[in-house]
Amino acid sequence: MTRTVRNDNIASLGYTLEITEDAARVKPLLDACNLSGPPSHSVGTTFLVATTRAGGVAAAVAWSCVGEGLAVLQSLAVAPSSRGSGIGASQLASAMLHLREELDIEAIYIRADGAAGFFSGFGFEDVEEGTVPRPVANHPVFMDGDGRQMVRRYGEPRRALDHTAFCLIHNTTADATLPVGSVFWFRQSGPALEAQYRGGSVLRGHLLGARDEDKLRFLWQSCTTDGRLLRGEGEILMRVLDDGRRELRERLGEDPGELLLREL
Repeated sequence: MTRTVRNDNIASLGYTLEITEDAARVKPLLDACNLSGPPSHSVGTTFLVATTRAGGVAAAVAWSCVGEGLAVLQSLAVAPSSRGSGIGASQLASAMLHLREELDIEAIYIRADGAAGFFSGFGFEDVEEGTVPRPVANHPVFMDGDGRQMVRRYGEPRRALDHTAFCLIHNTTADATLPVGSVFWFRQSGPALEAQYRGGSVLRGHLLGARDEDKLRFLWQSCTTDGRLLRGEGEILMRVLDDGRRELRERLGEDPGELLLREL
């Protein structure tokens, strides 16, 4: 069974996002990226795929749910022709939101083969040897794979925003150029924080601000595909969800709207 997932950022790149269990459909992409497909003795592999108008697969995230509240991220593959567009990060954001909010996953484990820095930006942390739960340790990715063992755990609130990623959930601000599904990568040092972002017509964006408990004051600037340079300032309020994630909400009054970011 296949169903579509909303991600306006990926749609702006010309792709449709779908969830499928059809491994044969994804195999050509995995072969092109020198990645192996699901092992024959592995069950329950699910793919979040970005498909072209012609039906080809441009990018895919694969995972397995291996126990109550546990998932193993098997691979993140992007076709060479689609790299550099930000599709991989936006697709991983959709996959993480799906695992947490629809499947109630409490911990996502990965073998970060050469991409530990990328995944640490999404809140993944190193796992000590011997502490991986048995259902995860018995998964072929952990039994046969290489690379650092990492996990993104939920239910553990964090104080700082350093090495965290947020996905744009809602954007009804005036002249909104950033689509839903865009990703913000945050860094924090003391009260100072900054974030990088991109999506849709925004080629590059940067946010610089200061945090005072649950209030963030910030300046932002971005460059769009048509060469416009945009900038502004604002204030964001932060609240903690029951599972420890944060939401950042910029309220601009009843008109023109608001912007909502949710931690991955």
